[in-house]
Amino acid sequence: MIKLLSFDEALTASNKYAKKHLLLGNGFSIACIPSIFTYGSLYSKADFAAMPELKVVFDALLTQDFELVINTLENSSKIIGAYGSGLGPVGKKMHEQAQSLKEKLIETVAHNHPSYPGIIEEEKYKACLTFLSNFIDAGGNIYTINYDLLLYWTLMFGWEQKLIQTQPNDGFGRDTAFYSGQVYVNDYLTWQGDTNAHGQNIHYLHGALHLYDRGNEVEKFNWTDTHKPLIDQAREALQASRFPLFVAEGESSKKMERIIHSGYLFHSYKSFSSMMQVGSKSSKYCLFTFGVSFSDNDEHIINKIPKGKVAHLFVSLFGDIDSPVNKQIIAAAETLKRKRKNGDLEVSYYNAASANVWG
Repeated sequence: MIKLLSFDEALTASNKYAKKHLLLGNGFSIACIPSIFTYGSLYSKADFAAMPELKVVFDALLTQDFELVINTLENSSKIIGAYGSGLGPVGKKMHEQAQSLKEKLIETVAHNHPSYPGIIEEEKYKACLTFLSNFIDAGGNIYTINYDLLLYWTLMFGWEQKLIQTQPNDGFGRDTAFYSGQVYVNDYLTWQGDTNAHGQNIHYLHGALHLYDRGNEVEKFNWTDTHKPLIDQAREALQASRFPLFVAEGESSKKMERIIHSGYLFHSYKSFSSMMQVGSKSSKYCLFTFGVSFSDNDEHIINKIPKGKVAHLFVSLFGDIDSPVNKQIIAAAETLKRKRKNGDLEVSYYNAASANVWG
């Protein structure tokens, strides 16, 4: 029988640990604006006119999950040739449309994203900062697998309004150089390298709408340099065929391939991996999740938990504890517990609604 704690009870239970880390999933964004960030809402706003086959695939699979369709197309494209020599072009088209669907997901998120931070009420930001401060102000790291700007907007608001004590550090800053006695400062923000060396405490594990790969460096869009809303900058970049640093692959192994080929993403991934391994019998860490579905698509991240030494996993559940979604989450979390070889991973569950993340 699963015991469901309140968030306050979970926090009390976590106070014995040296640090509390947080992993955010799509449920974090859905809790703020469900009309935008659920897969169903994204699907309803995506334009498939140029690729009508995709609409048929979504219908055939009885899903509105972009990642599931991407995964299905990519896998099908590899094997369809085995069923007839004339099916090679069909497999090629499946592969091409899988790539196009990744771009469509990015475009749909960007074009339907709130245009500026003020659209979200200040009371929501304040409630969210009360939640986040339990981790960032306690010396923990915040990891997110979301692409949107909600976490960034919230943390910037909190730091400006002095609602959090610890400065959010996503690892970006301005490169400087010294030539002929003069100091030159870059006019845009870039990732400064190794996350551990720069005290980074905010990690976008799958990229984000405001992060862009410039080839030899990763740039972060910001309002200060242009006085233009970040989402407008992202939309302009899309019009110029520049896509954000964004892991849209459907399968976990494909996501990992994408992560490995990006210095920024791989360092953030290694940070999560190492944080799961930090600790000793006298001083251990714990991990909270919020809005994480524990799906197979993210097992490259989730499976790091039992391989490390994090002592306690606190998992959020929303709604009826016996719902199919919650049963799947519980089954996945209990599997992680069994995977810990020495059996010292404790798993607890808390009511997501009781955290009042957005008020």
